[in-house]
Amino acid sequence: MPEVECEAKTKTELLKRLTAQLREALKAREEAWDKQLEEDIKAGKLDHLRQEALEEIKAGKVIDL
Repeated sequence: MPEVECEAKTKTELLKRLTAQLREALKAREEAWDKQLEEDIKAGKLDHLRQEALEEIKAGKVIDL
């Protein structure tokens, strides 16, 4: 997570700075999530969910939206 710096000369400047820092933090979190998901998929950690979904499709428990 990026460090948050809360110093500015005006409220508007502070708001802009905090907004930019929030975006950076959210982007970093999103990238970490995506990386972990890719690693979990490659490691087969989500295979049971795929299998469960396929079984529900075959059993007619899923409808097209």
